[in-house]
Amino acid sequence: MIEKMPEGRSKGTLLAVIRTHIQTGEPVGSSTVARQQREQLSSASIRNIMMELEREGYLEQPHISAGRIPTEKAYRYYVSQCNADHPPSKTDQLLIHSYLEKTSELTDEALSEKTSHVLSLISQNLGVVVLEPLAQAVLENIHFVLLGDKKILVVLVSERSQIKHHVIRIDNEMSERELEAASNYLNQHFRGWELDKIRAELMRQLHEDRASYDHVLKDLRELYDQGMLEDSSPADVFLDGAANLAGKPELANPAQIQELLRALEEKEKVVSLLGECIRVPGDPLQVVVGLPGRPSVLKGFALVGASFSWRGRVRGRFAILGPSRMEYNRVIRAVRHVGRILQEDNLQNTLH
Repeated sequence: MIEKMPEGRSKGTLLAVIRTHIQTGEPVGSSTVARQQREQLSSASIRNIMMELEREGYLEQPHISAGRIPTEKAYRYYVSQCNADHPPSKTDQLLIHSYLEKTSELTDEALSEKTSHVLSLISQNLGVVVLEPLAQAVLENIHFVLLGDKKILVVLVSERSQIKHHVIRIDNEMSERELEAASNYLNQHFRGWELDKIRAELMRQLHEDRASYDHVLKDLRELYDQGMLEDSSPADVFLDGAANLAGKPELANPAQIQELLRALEEKEKVVSLLGECIRVPGDPLQVVVGLPGRPSVLKGFALVGASFSWRGRVRGRFAILGPSRMEYNRVIRAVRHVGRILQEDNLQNTLH
């Protein structure tokens, strides 16, 4: 069954209630809506329309004597009416560019910090960036350090001298000379290669007949099987704007804010939340009203975000996170604009 969408006077009334509630945070009465309507409808007529919208699940009345507030269903409808392709205001564009100009000169961490901060400034909510390691990191150098007890420290140096290291455990003892021969082979043959392409080519070589008698390849098979080219680093989370939550009517109870902040301090929960809400890699924009998971206060939150790749080394997701009562037009346009800046800079880096 196709759900009936608000039209005509119902649509105008619903949008008026949503916009007013977003601005004030207070329940909206029929007299307030009547003053905003171009048509000279009485408060009684508006009240009847609002009651019908309540029956259809778009509005709810928190108290008998109060006006109405939008439901999740109403906010989802409102989002569908937003024009995401419209550019942000000149003020927001200037603010975004003041933080994200010359992005090619920024480190991954600096870019993430600036992005999360400018998103929090525009939205007066939380700005979140999650950076995940990408298999396309370019190898500059690899080095093995013998730790003893069949443990080996793998030190991976990628372009721009970014260093990642992790420990693997091998089944058969190796000498320092054998480890040096293995690293020399990798550096000689694969410097300048992306890690995922190294893995593919190394797997091809390890399945050749000569791998059974070539001592270096035999050692490389052992090191490869134990994860020498795996990046076990956790995703990096950048979160800005927690102070913006104070004073919001939806979080009037201090215990709710504390519970929310405790949850957001756990990186895994933030990574999981953005991963669940922004599922499609490269998708330009996602809006989710009513978030999954714990704490329960997230059910009254919304997320506007997108995924991105950066310099071919990392990929991630960025978003604005806050109560469902948010300025969706402004927020959606800001997120889309930030995504385009990152995409254009990533393309320029790829071409150069």
